[in-house]
Amino acid sequence: MTENGRSQDDHVDRHGRVANHPDEFRAATGELEIFDDGLALGYLRRLEVLLKACPLKVYAASSLKHPWPYRLQNAAECYPASFWRSQDRILDSAIGENLSNGDVLRHALERHATAVVAKDYLHDQTQTTESIREFVRLHDPDVHPRAYIPLQPPYDEHVAEVYPIIDESHLEHRYMLGGLATAAPEERIDGLLEFRSEIGGDPTAHGLGWGLDDELVATLREEPTLLDSVDNSSPSQAIQNDQVLDKHWRAKACRHVDGQYQNTVGGTFEFAMLVQATHRLTKFNTDFEALSEQRNLAEFGGATADD
Repeated sequence: MTENGRSQDDHVDRHGRVANHPDEFRAATGELEIFDDGLALGYLRRLEVLLKACPLKVYAASSLKHPWPYRLQNAAECYPASFWRSQDRILDSAIGENLSNGDVLRHALERHATAVVAKDYLHDQTQTTESIREFVRLHDPDVHPRAYIPLQPPYDEHVAEVYPIIDESHLEHRYMLGGLATAAPEERIDGLLEFRSEIGGDPTAHGLGWGLDDELVATLREEPTLLDSVDNSSPSQAIQNDQVLDKHWRAKACRHVDGQYQNTVGGTFEFAMLVQATHRLTKFNTDFEALSEQRNLAEFGGATADD
């Protein structure tokens, strides 16, 4: 019997198509028949070198099947077959959907989320602030997972209003920077700088739907403490459109297979793109050296390629 009282074989699909609990997606040493356990773990250990060197966590906003450690899905579309394959699982509040804070918290428990985002309203600071007040009352730290507090731009104005509410509550200052998923990278960077100018460097900040364009990556390489995490739907969207993302986060044509297990195959492609996204933010990457040198020349009045 397992700790939750079920027989080890009850309702368990060994190939991970159906499960009732996140632990059912785990395999034990000795269960692999073709892959060598030690070599598989050794490869993942090598990938951890990159993840440890990355200054922020890169979350997969995706329903593709792979074991990337960081995952974000929303309360209206949360799929255990993919959500439970990651150990750090943020449940977003599904902005624009008819879900209350109570619904979101209930879904967080049902889906075994490790973090949950309060309900927010796109480009409406007043309504979002009222929702945050309600969320603070409903969230029970002994029952619910850790919380993220959503902000709508301008972030400096909104966080100045919300900060005292969180400061007087049991919640930590952990903010979800929303409302700029379709904005240009420059607008996100400006909003992030204004947020940090208002609130300082200590509170946790996540860029919701920001992706990792070259401009944002270059900024975070120079100022790695500006942002703690970001999520990406671009890799999974690329796969759905028969594409992959190159190292500049640009979509390129790539036909993917159709048929049974296509989600697993597509997940392997996404996993690789997430590894590449992580590499771009580490000291091991040299793609941004020329851009950094060009910026330094411009700051000191030197010639640049655009002159």
